[in-house]
Amino acid sequence: MDFISSKNIFLLTRDTLKLIDKRLMKHGSRTAYMVYKMLECKGGYEKFEIAEFAMLTTLHDIGAYKTDNLEDMLRFEMREPIPHSIYGYLFMNNLSPLKEKAKILLYHNSDYSVTRHLNFPYKDIANYINYAEKVDIYRNALGSQFNHSVFRKYEGIKYSEEAIRLFEQAQQTYDIFNKIQTDAYEAELDELMDYIMFTNEEKKQAMEMLMYCLSFRSKYKVVDGVTCVCICEEIAKMMGFSKSNINKLYYAALIHDIGMLAISKSMIDSDKIFTKEERELMQTHVEVAEGILSNRVDKEVVSIAVAHHERLNGKGYPKGLKSVEMNDSQKILQIADSLTAMVNTRLYRKPMSKQEIVDSLKEEADKKKLSREIVGIVIDNYDYIVGKAREQSEHMLKRHKHLNERFDQVYSNFKGKGRE
Repeated sequence: MDFISSKNIFLLTRDTLKLIDKRLMKHGSRTAYMVYKMLECKGGYEKFEIAEFAMLTTLHDIGAYKTDNLEDMLRFEMREPIPHSIYGYLFMNNLSPLKEKAKILLYHNSDYSVTRHLNFPYKDIANYINYAEKVDIYRNALGSQFNHSVFRKYEGIKYSEEAIRLFEQAQQTYDIFNKIQTDAYEAELDELMDYIMFTNEEKKQAMEMLMYCLSFRSKYKVVDGVTCVCICEEIAKMMGFSKSNINKLYYAALIHDIGMLAISKSMIDSDKIFTKEERELMQTHVEVAEGILSNRVDKEVVSIAVAHHERLNGKGYPKGLKSVEMNDSQKILQIADSLTAMVNTRLYRKPMSKQEIVDSLKEEADKKKLSREIVGIVIDNYDYIVGKAREQSEHMLKRHKHLNERFDQVYSNFKGKGRE
């Protein structure tokens, strides 16, 4: 897939999750840098392997976006780490291209007295993350008073001797704390990602994962995202799009609402009429998306994604584009996004009826907001398009539904036995 590089998969994932909480991603990045340097000291790893471990470490707290109150970061990191460890493992195992290493996240908060008895190939990495993230948490809290050597008294109990030794060696060799203090570590971590390698199928999984991240804000936005993708595909096929153009539209539809992660959950699921200020804030999600997608994803894909609220009469947002300034892919996404909002359930209402939807689409076309030609195709083939979209979206949502169903089961088992 030429629409995005492997390195940009990492950068885009990190920047997308920063929209929810920057602190968590900064913590993840600092921890990843420590683990990166620990692995360099250990030796025996190829650069691409270290890059994969560093990416996973950057995302090691991804489960906290779903399971925890992010305002109390210290609590969920130190006192109640099991829920986000489990959810993060399930999320990455079911939805990411790093599923083979996802179990690392399940045990990244487990004491060495537990992990030493486990039998899986990456338990050492889990031990390194456990130590490195505790170093980062305490150093962040205590500042200049922090002395990582005090962790020595927990050697063989909470932390492995190897993890402590490798960190001390890395600190002496690479001056980790100074690099973190000056933010110089960020450039080194980004340079490491020049070595990460994803296949086209893995890139596709990573882009789909970004859409599933919308569940951290609202379960309805995930269903909407999948539905919109499927509707776009069906319309594009009916219009005779080439495979390449269908793919561009597919990826644009996947990420078109990613800026919603910068909007509060209470606003996204609100049924009230917004004030002028609230409406303007909601509309910023498009510009937010463009900001993180630009220079990461193919320009054509970005141009399609950020035009989903434009209208043919120039009264859309954020740029007020007119019909002559837009292509068919942009017009399809506009209609698919509108149709999705009407066919799907909301917290505050049931789906609209077919007749209500058809009438609404016709009205929008008559007002020269939506393409009359494409609206006509949708209305003429309504049952097929919506039926096919429901069938395909149900299939795509299975993995997401499965991980949520497994969460309680794994949580109960993990607490009872200390292992999955």
